Amino acid sequence: MEGQARAEKESIRNHINTNSKTNDYRHGQYKITCPSCQKERSKNRTDTPLSVNINSETIVYHCHHCGISGAMPRTQGVNMKAVKVEPKKLKKIVVPPTDKKGKASEWLKTRGISVEVAEMLGCTLTEKNKKPVVGFMFEEDSKTIAVKWRTCNGEKLFWWDNNATKLWGRQVHNDSLPTIESTVVITEGELDALAIKQSFHEKANIDVYSVPNGAPNKITENKIDPSEDGRFKYIWEDRHIFEGVDKIILATDNDKNGEILASELSRRLNKARCYIVDYKGHKDANELLINTDAETVRNQVLNAEPVPLHGLNNIDFYAEEFQSLYDQGHPKGITTGFDSVDKLFSLQTGYLTVVTGYPGDGKSIFLDNIIMNACRNYGWKATYCSFEKPPTLHAVQLAQILVGKPFFEGINNRMTQGEKDYAQKFINEHILFQDYQDGGMPTIESILEKNAQSVMRTGSRILVIDPFNFIQSTGNYALETDMVSDLLTKIQLHCKAYDIHCFFVCHPTKPQVRDGKKNVVTGIDVAKSMSFFSKCDTGLTVYRGEGTVDIHCWKARWQWQSSLGVASLTFNPVNGRYAEAQQVEDDYDWDF
Repeated sequence: MEGQARAEKESIRNHINTNSKTNDYRHGQYKITCPSCQKERSKNRTDTPLSVNINSETIVYHCHHCGISGAMPRTQGVNMKAVKVEPKKLKKIVVPPTDKKGKASEWLKTRGISVEVAEMLGCTLTEKNKKPVVGFMFEEDSKTIAVKWRTCNGEKLFWWDNNATKLWGRQVHNDSLPTIESTVVITEGELDALAIKQSFHEKANIDVYSVPNGAPNKITENKIDPSEDGRFKYIWEDRHIFEGVDKIILATDNDKNGEILASELSRRLNKARCYIVDYKGHKDANELLINTDAETVRNQVLNAEPVPLHGLNNIDFYAEEFQSLYDQGHPKGITTGFDSVDKLFSLQTGYLTVVTGYPGDGKSIFLDNIIMNACRNYGWKATYCSFEKPPTLHAVQLAQILVGKPFFEGINNRMTQGEKDYAQKFINEHILFQDYQDGGMPTIESILEKNAQSVMRTGSRILVIDPFNFIQSTGNYALETDMVSDLLTKIQLHCKAYDIHCFFVCHPTKPQVRDGKKNVVTGIDVAKSMSFFSKCDTGLTVYRGEGTVDIHCWKARWQWQSSLGVASLTFNPVNGRYAEAQQVEDDYDWDF
């Protein structure tokens, strides 16, 4: 068996060494075919499930299909090439003035937009390579830092002079016009921003911005794929635009990608203040302007419908969603990384899971395993509010799970500096820590507010609150049970408003011993309130037995998300990893 394992790892190493993407050993992350499982497939043999991460010292690999993983020194192999990473030099931008009588200006007028409004929002209309073009200028500190060019001769080609990561269309106020205060409009494209601005021109001032890079390209389960999270940097970088704003009008395109863009924007900006524009059957704001008039556009923007929350509606209001459930079923959650646990519980956003168990039974590190699997296998982001762990020591545990080796010096081979650097980079890209070490009061309001910032900043999909008893109450409650009920309600609503999954860790009462063994606690046994049982969507208990750690699911509100039962895992105290109880975790030889 040992010889077979070594042969398999040698095959993996040779495959990485000779692959066209990785044989130069350049810094970065790559996806290639996996020699371990590719031949076993009857179809999809061209898939690239093997992730290869190359840093200064180490090559770390993991197959998202068969699960094989390991590492090798970066100096191995004969194709090693040192690559100097030079900072990218920004292109010097020369923006020609608008030719008001040129073809580009005439084209813009056919779209119902005046040259005056275009220049107001930051456009230039000129020619490049003998083609009429419109340039959308991105400015910072009164300087043009980037220009997005678009041909306007029917080709519809786009290119950039320097890329921009902020919203386009800084507002221009005319003090002689009434201002629509505390309202911001976000469009999918620059022409739509111009169309809306044109429609309000000489009627009222309204702040209109366009996202810099349109709708997401990659969609999974009718949501943006986590690989697209980087497209939304503008939300965090321009967060001052949304501070104190009561109404955010989302004027995205009337198609599937536009719908998903609006959904992600509302998730990050708080659904409660977001509204959707109805284009009356047209594709977007500019098409509506061309085919109707400015008054129609203005009315549709001002009468935008709120993003549905929990209101009072009949079923026809949800007809499209209802039909989708009938045709396609409920979307499945992502795997936890453990087949036996997946039979009990799938990780889906919009739900609250209460996790309990006796101290020392492994509640927190079980969640760490699930979350590192979600981050590694699906690109998800997570936010921790862990009161019992300083962020640095918590990161140590996460690094050990990720790399599979101890962080500190000891009897076992510790991770190399390169592996530590890889883990640090990965954790930095996927995890945020709420830090209350400065003595700040952890209230549920402060926790949820910080998580809202995490969602805005990174697109975080998971919140861990660990444990409950550190949270301070801010209300006047006659009974502690009322406080707990109110707290859980706030978390539930937050999960739905921001489309996240919350793991809420709670300690049980003193253990009851029967026949010399601790009994398995449930949500009913959690101290303070029955609400822990009644208000969660899923309830899990982590119970350390004899040789195994058993995961008990005692609450399953929705059959498509969870089911009652027990899963058994083993725990490796050296690296903090869990594994299936019926399998022996392959202790990869890290000394090559």
